Amino acid sequence: MPRDNTLYNGFVLHDYLVTFVIHDRGNRERLVELFRGPWQGDEVTPFTWEVSNDLSPDQMEKAILAVMGEKDRVVYYYLADAKRMFRIILG
Repeated sequence: MPRDNTLYNGFVLHDYLVTFVIHDRGNRERLVELFRGPWQGDEVTPFTWEVSNDLSPDQMEKAILAVMGEKDRVVYYYLADAKRMFRIILG
């Protein structure tokens, strides 16, 4: 059976793993457009994406905060150069 090379069990192929609850439809769509476009993302579920970009974790946080409302929640994970996984909770 041919394998879907975009998503499969195994290693994460991107810089960040992002899962989110964004209540405002417009803000949610803006975040998903970043994932689909400049952040070169692959959808894992409608609310979880693997993305790659040139942003530092601080820049990534600022970009995500720009589309978050008061009751929204976002968690993203990234693998540092030291091969340690870090979790950042926003919201």
